[in-house]
Amino acid sequence: MNPKKNYTPNLSQLMSNCEINYHRIMRLLPELEEREEWCFGVDANSEELKQVSIHIVERSKYTTTVALAQESMLDDWVPKPMLTVRLYHDAQMAEVLSFQRNRYIRQNYAYPNEKMFQPDEKAQLNAFLGEWLEFCLRSGRALVKV
Repeated sequence: MNPKKNYTPNLSQLMSNCEINYHRIMRLLPELEEREEWCFGVDANSEELKQVSIHIVERSKYTTTVALAQESMLDDWVPKPMLTVRLYHDAQMAEVLSFQRNRYIRQNYAYPNEKMFQPDEKAQLNAFLGEWLEFCLRSGRALVKV
């Protein structure tokens, strides 16, 4: 019988993703100090999934917290992805704080657990953020939100 092996976070990979994501966000939001919100049109395969919105949740001396959401016309049956991300300006890192309505994502989880989070949920969310930001940088177009 195999003993159950606990998940050990790969901290160097997580930190690398957080650093790269910080620089992606700074490229996407060059006027971070002056603006409160942004709207991007994105080239998607579906007519219903065409917009990403980002807005400032909180600012402090060394951090900025932003909320990212994929706007969708399919909200009735497909929930839109929503992330809350904290930017650490002194360390130049961006960390996912919450996904959908799940706040305070931990570094690792025992599995199975009540909410069925994966053992590496935080690492997966930071990787997802990187893919999402890269998609916005590649195929996004700034929109003026009225």
